[in-house]
Amino acid sequence: PAIAEQLELFASEPGPGPAVVFELPPLKPLPELPPRRVRRLSYSALALYERCPYRFFGERLAGLSPDDRRGRGEPGAGLTGAEIGDAVHAFLERDVDGTAAASLLRERYPAAAEEDARRVGELVDAWRRSPLAVRVVALDGVKREQPFAFEHDGVLLHGRFDLYRSDGSAALVVDYKTNRLEGVSPREVVEAEYRLQRLVYALAALRTGVSEVEVAHVFLERPDEVVAQVVASRERAELEAELSAAIARIQAGSFPPTPGELVCGDCPLLDRVCSGPRLPVVPAGDPGRVRAPTAASAA
Repeated sequence: PAIAEQLELFASEPGPGPAVVFELPPLKPLPELPPRRVRRLSYSALALYERCPYRFFGERLAGLSPDDRRGRGEPGAGLTGAEIGDAVHAFLERDVDGTAAASLLRERYPAAAEEDARRVGELVDAWRRSPLAVRVVALDGVKREQPFAFEHDGVLLHGRFDLYRSDGSAALVVDYKTNRLEGVSPREVVEAEYRLQRLVYALAALRTGVSEVEVAHVFLERPDEVVAQVVASRERAELEAELSAAIARIQAGSFPPTPGELVCGDCPLLDRVCSGPRLPVVPAGDPGRVRAPTAASAA
């Protein structure tokens, strides 16, 4: 009886039926967070955004690191792809040959394996034997690892040219690539992953006052297949508009995933908040793009 009397206190009116509890006032909606404004972008960050905007968000904005950390282990454990690329660039800057690069590798990376030393040496020698390297040797005033920076739409774009040469009216920019091509042609890779990087290189050079710039990407696995494009100063406005569009997408928080076997392998988001290659492809209008995952659907 005492329990029944107590329950009656929660009834809206006498009689049978479910008890009505006190109604709580509706919760106020949480304010939307303002979009995070990006103030600085490197050419490598733009290249990553071009490969996969969702991975760009995870690494460059959320601060996650790629999963492949072999080079941080015991001696001989092996290097990551990024470490291989860093080593090749460092040895090319010092202008050493492949034999010297292979023997010096462990001084820079104690975790380097024999396979890493062989690959680094081969990539260094591939550049030195290439037709483009022969052409560059014959030029005066070539600069290695030349830094650049310029502002566009409130964002500082910065980076380094692997090789840069200007005679005051025309410029040459050379970019080494150490990617494993896996049967894909260098031109396909550049068009799919490095268009924005090429655009930034061209704009940086054109802003020095030259009338044209040649941007040459050379993949050291296939150094004879140089992917080069000559850009004239009259094209500058068009390039700046394309760069503005890319920056606007980043500032607006547009980070749809664009999965693929090469881009997903060491992605820190894979199988945590993104299903990677298992994501459904949007069937119409944008082949190869996928729906942006939610926290539930992407896991």
